[in-house]
Amino acid sequence: MSTTPTPEEAREALRDVDRRRGQTAAAAGRSRWTWLAAGVFAVAYGVLADRYPDFLRTYGITIVVFLLLLSMAGNTRWGAALLRRPVRPRIAPSPAALLWSALVLALLIGGTALATALDVPHVWLWIGLFIGVLLAAAGPWWQHRVLTRVA
Repeated sequence: MSTTPTPEEAREALRDVDRRRGQTAAAAGRSRWTWLAAGVFAVAYGVLADRYPDFLRTYGITIVVFLLLLSMAGNTRWGAALLRRPVRPRIAPSPAALLWSALVLALLIGGTALATALDVPHVWLWIGLFIGVLLAAAGPWWQHRVLTRVA
């Protein structure tokens, strides 16, 4: 009795692995509305920072603490169930991904600081708009790419 699978059995097993990987990625991912809401929130934050700076001086810390607590709650069983995210993947970041993330963050912070120093009009509005559109448009693509990459 041979334990070597036939070519058809091997193809079927690989298709099953791909199907299961897709199911896991779909269960682990955040829904599209989450990305759209994050984008809208980033745009609203930019508008508030630009048009009503006193509001953010008063409530800015409260908003940041709320978002931090929401993020932490999403990583608990209760919070994940509430946000309908039944699976939490464990993804080990690669050094290249960490380097790219650090570079993008440095460029964003540096660009914002430079634009503020040069007195570019409505810099917070433009930054909020850029980050909001980036979250809403590229967030689902990025999430799918990260969750379905092959180790």
